Amino acid sequence: MATPMPLRDQSLDAFRGTDVLLMIIVNVQGSDAAAFPMLKHAEWNGLTFADLVFPIFLLIVGLSTPLALDRPGAVIDWPAILKRAFWLFMIGVGLSWLIRPTLEPDLIRWTGVLQRIAIGYLACAAVVIATRGAGVAAALAAALLVFHTVMLLYVGSPPGMAPGMGISGWLDQNFIPGRVLRTTWEPEGILSTFPSIANGLIGVAIMRWMQARTVGAMTLGGVGMALILLGVALSPILPINKNLWTASFALVTCGIGIAFWAVLRGLWPKIGRNAVARWTVTLGQAALTLYVVHHILIAIIVRQMPNGEKLWKISFDALAATGMNPAVASLLFAGIAAAISCAVLSWLRRRGWILKV
Repeated sequence: MATPMPLRDQSLDAFRGTDVLLMIIVNVQGSDAAAFPMLKHAEWNGLTFADLVFPIFLLIVGLSTPLALDRPGAVIDWPAILKRAFWLFMIGVGLSWLIRPTLEPDLIRWTGVLQRIAIGYLACAAVVIATRGAGVAAALAAALLVFHTVMLLYVGSPPGMAPGMGISGWLDQNFIPGRVLRTTWEPEGILSTFPSIANGLIGVAIMRWMQARTVGAMTLGGVGMALILLGVALSPILPINKNLWTASFALVTCGIGIAFWAVLRGLWPKIGRNAVARWTVTLGQAALTLYVVHHILIAIIVRQMPNGEKLWKISFDALAATGMNPAVASLLFAGIAAAISCAVLSWLRRRGWILKV
């Protein structure tokens, strides 16, 4: 008989907190040109460390949703779920607007990280509420990946997986206004949203499976490795590509995330009381607030100073002028931004000013 899952899994909170912290490190590199290659997103095909943080966060959303909605005595409140998804989406739009303020609706970036998380959360919540067990979530994740693969390989005039080509590029060009990051495609575009939901549903399936039986760290890690191998096996046909969110990308990133969590979960009884571990738990429990704080920091440092230069460039140039390696300076810049964001979060927590949607 399985041991009941706790209402909160601190190792999962720590996993979320670590992932958000790494997201800040990736987002606020001092110089994209100078940054270590693994801290930059792959230009198209390929996989870097930077490419892992967002899909793994969607996996964590899926892992967390059954813990919240399956707990004893939980009341299914659809208005609250819809409200949460709506506000996550709109906060994402608002943060994008802070980076590029405009009164032109066609220039507002309507897609983005929080927007995709909102859609993924809503899909995961619907599946958790409507089903029991892991099977349906796993089957739906597989169906979404198959659907996306068929669309990429066989639909379009002609089909294609180059930037802005095929059905994925066509949908973005015709139905997404405000493509301010790219002109012919959108990094969080329409078609790629479907396989990104699969990342969350894989998380739902894994947590439901763990709720039904006792799953050790080795077994959980083995599932992660199996997903990695399956994704790699698909890569000759479907290149690992974050921008398209190919099935190989979804499987490999979920596999890496599950394998990492298996290690963290296995070690947690020994490290859980460590000050650093407890700190990552607090970050994970206030992940939305930390993400918003770092985005507001970005909005400040991308503003132009009276001399026409951005505060971001002025600050990084000052670090680089010390003579340190440019890649190290870029990483140090991101580390300072992360430290500032965490310090602000700590100040907000002491006052009880934490975003809850």
